[in-house]
Amino acid sequence: MEKLSDEILVRIFSLLSAQDLCRCSQVCSVWCRLANDFHLWKKLFIKSFDKFILDPLYYNNVFPTQWKELFILRSNWFSGHCHVQSLHKKTRTPQQIELTKVVCLKISNCGRSLLASVNQHSKLVHLWSLIQKRSFYVVSCESVIGCVDFGSERSRNLLAIGLYSNKFCIWDFQRERFLLSKTNLSEICRDFAPRDNSLPPHTAVCRVNLVDNKLATVTTQCVVKVWQLDINQSGQVSCHCLHTLTTFKPRCSVLDIQLKRDPDDVWSVSISHAAEVLENWNLIGFQAVRFQGQSLLDIGPGVHTEDVERVDDGDDCNSCPSPFRMQMLSQKEQMSSRTPVSCLSISPCTKVVTSGQNDNTISLWDTATQCRRHILFGHTGAVTCTDVDMHKIVSGSNDRTVKVWSLESGDCQLTLPGDHTSGVSCVTFNDQWVISGDNSGEIKVWDFAVNSLSILQSLDLPSGTHQQQGF
Repeated sequence: MEKLSDEILVRIFSLLSAQDLCRCSQVCSVWCRLANDFHLWKKLFIKSFDKFILDPLYYNNVFPTQWKELFILRSNWFSGHCHVQSLHKKTRTPQQIELTKVVCLKISNCGRSLLASVNQHSKLVHLWSLIQKRSFYVVSCESVIGCVDFGSERSRNLLAIGLYSNKFCIWDFQRERFLLSKTNLSEICRDFAPRDNSLPPHTAVCRVNLVDNKLATVTTQCVVKVWQLDINQSGQVSCHCLHTLTTFKPRCSVLDIQLKRDPDDVWSVSISHAAEVLENWNLIGFQAVRFQGQSLLDIGPGVHTEDVERVDDGDDCNSCPSPFRMQMLSQKEQMSSRTPVSCLSISPCTKVVTSGQNDNTISLWDTATQCRRHILFGHTGAVTCTDVDMHKIVSGSNDRTVKVWSLESGDCQLTLPGDHTSGVSCVTFNDQWVISGDNSGEIKVWDFAVNSLSILQSLDLPSGTHQQQGF
């Protein structure tokens, strides 16, 4: 074997499995170099996981040195191998001790290993380093925080914060300062009915979505606003309103919103909401609008629009077009839930909406046909939170567990090890981490980037009945 050339050894290694390649890499330094050749790991990755890659540009964005890491990462998702750890605040002052449940978790975009978390009725946003597993900064706001979202690309250093005080803020976590504070609704519609004092105000900004230079905000009464952010080279930010979309769902319990940009620079804003119609009976709706600048291009299914009188929007009134109402048409019976809906999530492709119910199930709704694709069974407590990407769903429940599901087949692929001590209240994830918060304020991180030979040696890669898994 010592007399064989590198080319012949690599050809022999190409016939081996991942486990055998890792064993060969321990023989000597030459074999270690050859067994880690990126061509070998790229071939293994494509052979095992190509059927799960739906993005045609995926392979163009992978560096040669990443193939082994990506192979192990994807393999860990299938086999359930991960490292779980709880996050702990770096310091605890009387003002920062928060034992209330976690209501919002967001992982940064653009490859940054940052996490933002918000506790119930809190005016603080905690920023965490997912590498060091600690809190490194606390952002203090003027009122209770309803939601946060990291930017992407052109807004990659920005954090959008929605407040109960009918405002949203833009915080620069690189400069560690606020760049913008803006009133969301300048005029309150008289049609809004008063809400229970125990619930957020009807003007509270409960969801924000920051994508490049566009920001979508939505209140608890389902008033959606799309803002154009102007970011100059010095980092200063100004904004003006592009569109105001009103769904008039006065008893909306939960909702989700998503901004998306098409390759031809056409944008869409999608919103899903669950409106309580009768006691223990919810109507689930999905609406979408495509626009380019201030021009509306088309309206998605189930939406009726009508012009309404222009409202005064302060210094933005000259640039803000007339708002319009979006009223959901009669829904098919399948878009209703006979049990209360506790959470909603829109998939990145906007073709599927997931809803968690109090009857311990998760429903997958097709936004085009308004029919239910799957009902997911597995939790033994009410499903309180879900998150979804192009392939999988992560859910949390009052049974204190976090589960991973296939978006394609609806099968439960994994129950994450290490239960919470109380009911799970919030989940988020990306390719490397699953992060969840519970009712006691604890945050757990499941890290799937575990590079271990022992894991590869016991690896059970997908085959046969696992063909439909969506990872």
